[in-house]
Amino acid sequence: MRYAFELAGKRPKKHVTSATKSNALLHTMTFWDSILKKVSSDYPQIRVDQSHVDALCAAFVLHPDRYDVIVASNLFGDVLSDLGSAITGSLGIAPSANLNPERDFPSMFEPVHGSAPDIAGKGIANPVGQILSGAMMLEHLGYGEAARAIDTAVEKVTGENIKTPDLGGKSSTREVGEAIEKAVAKA
Repeated sequence: MRYAFELAGKRPKKHVTSATKSNALLHTMTFWDSILKKVSSDYPQIRVDQSHVDALCAAFVLHPDRYDVIVASNLFGDVLSDLGSAITGSLGIAPSANLNPERDFPSMFEPVHGSAPDIAGKGIANPVGQILSGAMMLEHLGYGEAARAIDTAVEKVTGENIKTPDLGGKSSTREVGEAIEKAVAKA
């Protein structure tokens, strides 16, 4: 929760939305809500609101531009990250991270879509989510310049219509990955 507020403090909107379901999960999510209230009092410069996760899903689809930093439990975060990725056009492009901000334990970086076993071995899986997850890891490890080079390369390549079929393209997994690799090398 504190990490969400720290992150929001570095962003232009300075806004945190908390996903809750305290109207139905009376013990766990009311505890979550109390932590939000306590932590938010330490960040008076950050605008904060909370929303029941089902209402948040609907609002996320209708007005995704309203949101900046959303803090959620792992379960709600998983649902919202898949939804956010689908809104952008494909589950294949969104990175994700399970962060340990204190760095006491390792963090995990992976695309939101998981392993996509239905298309395994066909050469059509979109590598962008995994590549951007690597960029998130580099950022987390303190290699911001390298992370930005990857982000820029992905934008360049997809902007040149080098895309896998999930985005309406005709390129293979390998072709997209190699194009991004070349774009990073030129950066």
